[in-house]
Amino acid sequence: MRRLILLSLLLPWPALAHSELRGSVPAPGARLAAPPEEILLRFNERVQVTALRLRDASGRTIALRRQAGAEPAQEARATPEAPLPPGDFVLEWRAISADGHPIRGAIRFTVTP
Repeated sequence: MRRLILLSLLLPWPALAHSELRGSVPAPGARLAAPPEEILLRFNERVQVTALRLRDASGRTIALRRQAGAEPAQEARATPEAPLPPGDFVLEWRAISADGHPIRGAIRFTVTP
């Protein structure tokens, strides 16, 4: 029995891995001298991004144009429909990972005057 348990600990367990955000543009906490021309989310595996929302400091939603379809991908890209004014912003996102688990997050950044 001990050998069976030890063997099971040595085997790879890919089902335990979960999708995660690996990087973004703008980066979390970024202070930008100019508004971003593009917003990018990069994941460790293909996910289906189900929501992407940009809000200003007052909570107002800023319109974004998504640059990809609804199919799963490792990256999600969007552009603001108008240049962002100086201020604080939060990008909220939700996605469904390859294993069906929902994931979400928020990225805060500032455009300086």
